[in-house]
Amino acid sequence: MTVKKLKSLNASRSAVYVLLGLIWAFMLLLNLMTPYVADDFAYMISFKTQGWIEKVWDVFPSMAAHAGSMNGRIVSHGLGQLFMLWPKAVFDLVNAAAFAGLAFLIYRLSIPKSDRGENALVLTAVFCALWLFVPVFGQVALWQMGSVNYLWALLFGLLFLRPYIRRFQAGTETAAPLWRKLLFCVLALPFGMYTEVTSFICLLLAVLLLLLGRLLKKQSLKTWLLAPIALAAAGYALLLVMPAELRAKSGDLSLASLAGHISVCTAMLRAHGLWLLAAWAAAEALGLCRRLDPGKLALSALLAFGAVAANYMLAAASYYPERCFCTTAALLILALAVLIPELLRGGAAEICACAGAILAVTAALSLVTGTYDVWATHAAWSDREAAIAQAREQGQTEISLPPISPATAYSACWGLADLESDSYAWPNNYMSAYYGVRLKGIAPEQNK
Repeated sequence: MTVKKLKSLNASRSAVYVLLGLIWAFMLLLNLMTPYVADDFAYMISFKTQGWIEKVWDVFPSMAAHAGSMNGRIVSHGLGQLFMLWPKAVFDLVNAAAFAGLAFLIYRLSIPKSDRGENALVLTAVFCALWLFVPVFGQVALWQMGSVNYLWALLFGLLFLRPYIRRFQAGTETAAPLWRKLLFCVLALPFGMYTEVTSFICLLLAVLLLLLGRLLKKQSLKTWLLAPIALAAAGYALLLVMPAELRAKSGDLSLASLAGHISVCTAMLRAHGLWLLAAWAAAEALGLCRRLDPGKLALSALLAFGAVAANYMLAAASYYPERCFCTTAALLILALAVLIPELLRGGAAEICACAGAILAVTAALSLVTGTYDVWATHAAWSDREAAIAQAREQGQTEISLPPISPATAYSACWGLADLESDSYAWPNNYMSAYYGVRLKGIAPEQNK
């Protein structure tokens, strides 16, 4: 195949959609191999009655009780409980589509249709970056309750930002039918309630994009897009005033503890975002040196600011699990992706090709090890379920099993609660209720 034909294939819309289908199929395979893990078992049970969630109506009183005892994320956790009503394969299909949708949305925001061109290699680079730089990937993109809270929050967040980014890129108000505007306004309220970090950062970026458009492109601030911002802000306020949220925020946050939390945030940025941040800074500096489109450079810088702000928002939290870094990672990837078309047009194609090759090779190696670990975890969990089934058939009321020990963070079991030696610990209680036999964890060496 000639270089000309390769370029034509890369610019083909069909190639982009085929690649998108492959991403969905790959993520579906990983999802199908991922079992229920940790909190998944807990969310099968109503927070109100402590009985099984059996119908859609059961979710509402459960989330009302959840808002008083756990946290204010009743929209995301309500969705999580809703999917527990159906076979897990239903969630697997939807979750694979959510990941593919996130990758495509980042790609489409970096290469809008107005540019009159496609670039399958950019979509490939976006997928590779998400695979490599989203920490504890299994918790964010495969674990059922984790995906609903984090992966879906990213998808909904970028969908919320999309009209603001498009308006800024186009320089004028983008046309949209009335029904779409009304739907966007209706959905803005539950999005504001979705999660503490992603909802706030996307809301902040939407406001800053309107202000930046006014400053750089003289865009009017009289726009229908103010209504979704107001509704999302109202939703976020509702999230914060939930009883469990108020109780969690009522603790005294001293300057000493705040400094410690900021140190933790800095360590997290260094551990999981250093390469992304350095790559973005280099790309932004190269774009400035080559006098590329000021609007694209400003948009990229704003997204990078949002990424860093999302990281340091966690300084106000009581703890910072690695999965919460996914918002920072996704926004940095988008900030980089926005610059790629400009760098390709600005004579930096060789640099982009070199960086892309390194990214692709690294991701390919990681794909092999990560996929194998997801399969190995699936096999270990299947062995566990076979042992539980055998114990039930033999009339046993209690069985001791070793915990699942994944090798990489691509497995959803990595870093999450599993069977403990205390048979009445919370993970054991929920898993015992699900499998119908009392489960107890033992050290792997005790099982030999």
